[in-house]
Amino acid sequence: MKNNRSIFPLLWIMLFDHTSLNITFPVLTLLFFDAQSSLFAADTSHAIRSMWYGLCLSVPHMVNIVMTPLLSSLSDEFGRKKILLIGTFGAFLFAITCAFGIVWGLFSVMFFGLIIRGAFSRTNPIAQAVIGDISSRDRKVLHMGYLQTSIAIGACIGPFIGGYVANQFFFAQLNFSVPFFLAAIFAAISFILTMIVFKETLVVQRATAPWAAFNFSVIKKIFSNPDVLRISVILLLSQISWSLYYQFIPPTLKTILNFDAHQLGWFVGLIAFWLALATSLGIKILDQFFSMKEILFLSLYLLLIGLLLTVLLCFLHLEGKWTLLIWFAAIPVAVGDVIAFSCLTALYSNAVELHEQGKVMGVCLTVIAVTWALTGLLGGFLMSAYTLLPLIVTPVGIMLAIGLLHSRLGLRMNIN
Repeated sequence: MKNNRSIFPLLWIMLFDHTSLNITFPVLTLLFFDAQSSLFAADTSHAIRSMWYGLCLSVPHMVNIVMTPLLSSLSDEFGRKKILLIGTFGAFLFAITCAFGIVWGLFSVMFFGLIIRGAFSRTNPIAQAVIGDISSRDRKVLHMGYLQTSIAIGACIGPFIGGYVANQFFFAQLNFSVPFFLAAIFAAISFILTMIVFKETLVVQRATAPWAAFNFSVIKKIFSNPDVLRISVILLLSQISWSLYYQFIPPTLKTILNFDAHQLGWFVGLIAFWLALATSLGIKILDQFFSMKEILFLSLYLLLIGLLLTVLLCFLHLEGKWTLLIWFAAIPVAVGDVIAFSCLTALYSNAVELHEQGKVMGVCLTVIAVTWALTGLLGGFLMSAYTLLPLIVTPVGIMLAIGLLHSRLGLRMNIN
């Protein structure tokens, strides 16, 4: 029988964890593209900054490709709590390492912090596995939506804080490091909550050696599951569009529209606000009137509309009050992406047995890590050539995903 006792502690942990991680996101744009950044000489070219920005976005996801399936598999053997503790403590190490790298003006130290983030601060697949542990099949998409709501609220609060404090306090001494020190505090709170409040949800834990727990043949078996493979293709294509948009809209806005720290923080924070609204209310309303397949189609089309509108508006180089249209165009992008992702994670969970929840969510996040690593590198290269180029190609992935869902691939997917 499913047990819902750990849902709410999990949601609080994920709220603080993602507040911590997202405090730093708008600040990355400033670290690479602001002339006052301690990491670059003021006369460093836009092309060089763009290439390093893309690489540093990509590096954590490259490390994720290896570490996510490992930690997810270990959570199936040793329990969710132990791996959540590793993830939340990893977020603390990431933030504090990057903070000192900025204070000291040492790019290498900050780069090491990004590697730490990729290795240990990815709690999402474990949280999704917890939902798989405790949710019934018919409630799973709603509970995945609640999880995304918690994550989105953290992703909303974080950029507001990061954008506000980016250059407010002791800037001459600390440069852009203050948001990272605050991120370390939120990560510490998440770690303490995990240690004290969270109760283990994995029913059977095995006394298996770590090297035996992570078996590539098991991961290969899950990936060879036809439903998992089809879901992964749709996820990869949709994430190409979303990751290019989310990673490269901030530097585009700073470069073209001269957004400052506050504006970038608000823009990224509001994206997360729409994510939270969509998962807390949107999915619940849609679930009453549409099947999961219909919801998936609606969300993908909504995402496509938002991306096309954003590209058009950026081409127009809007000024004054007309720039608000770009803020409004972000709504269908955010709402479409998060609802589609909630559907796909529920489909992943339904595709495997209960004892494989951690591993299948590891597959899910590995697909995401591969996608974001590639788009980070690709987007940095494209932006070094032409600022708008990463956004111009964003609709391609989602159009392919929609086309595949309309094809035989979509008809063969087990979507209830």
